[in-house]
Amino acid sequence: MTIGEISRLVLPIVISVLLFAYAGYCWVTQKVHVKGKGWRTKDEAPKTFYFTVIILVLIGLGQLVSTVFFHLKYQW
Repeated sequence: MTIGEISRLVLPIVISVLLFAYAGYCWVTQKVHVKGKGWRTKDEAPKTFYFTVIILVLIGLGQLVSTVFFHLKYQW
């Protein structure tokens, strides 16, 4: 494998893990960062909290699944 092939596989996986880590941090602390207002608890901003956590998990899953799918399909 060349450096380019490794970066095409590793970089999206690392980004997915970081997205999962941030979603997990928000879930464990029960806080989310709201633009212009700072950190808010789940009780202060429940819609924003759930929206942020769900979106982060969906983007992370989508990126992870697409990386694995394209790697298996095209076998770089």
